[in-house]
Amino acid sequence: MSKIVWAGIIKSEKDFPTADIPKNAKKIDGEEDMKKMQVKALPFMIPSIFICFICMFTKTFIANEKVINVVFLYIGCIIGFLLILVHELLHAVAFPKDATVYIGIMPKSLTAVALSSSPVKRNRYVFLSILPIILGLIPLIMFCFSNNDLKELNGILFGMSIMGMISVYPDIYNIYNILKVVPKNATIQNNKNETYYFE
Repeated sequence: MSKIVWAGIIKSEKDFPTADIPKNAKKIDGEEDMKKMQVKALPFMIPSIFICFICMFTKTFIANEKVINVVFLYIGCIIGFLLILVHELLHAVAFPKDATVYIGIMPKSLTAVALSSSPVKRNRYVFLSILPIILGLIPLIMFCFSNNDLKELNGILFGMSIMGMISVYPDIYNIYNILKVVPKNATIQNNKNETYYFE
């Protein structure tokens, strides 16, 4: 497993880890400011929302009645929000075992981050980027198969699934930028808030 270091409060992108990037490396286009990136990535939230509400519509249609308690839906959303550090931990543990990953909070962007300047193969980078979606998929699957009468549980599960599914939208945006240009066997490496690839 990678070495995980708690970085605490990270004030800006200038505090991100640095690396010696190979001279033949090419920079991947993408928004480097975290706030601007989050705004630019918003369209990538739509598929996750669509999947969640298709599941809700289908379950409600089949039951022909309300299947969640709305109060518990909000509780589920709060639980899902509180799992943001688990989200970053999932990113971190999927890095190669010789990597060092810093987990911290960025108040400026109202987000948590997992940062590493260690080189990672493209496919592994894609995997570690999308891995936290399990925090949404697992409760969503449980919601789909749970008893319709368990409205409180269903509310919690659906709230958790919404938060878990939409929280990966910046990661999906980054994956999109990577898959557009990075060859399958290339290596990806971050230097501060810039991302490069090389073969």
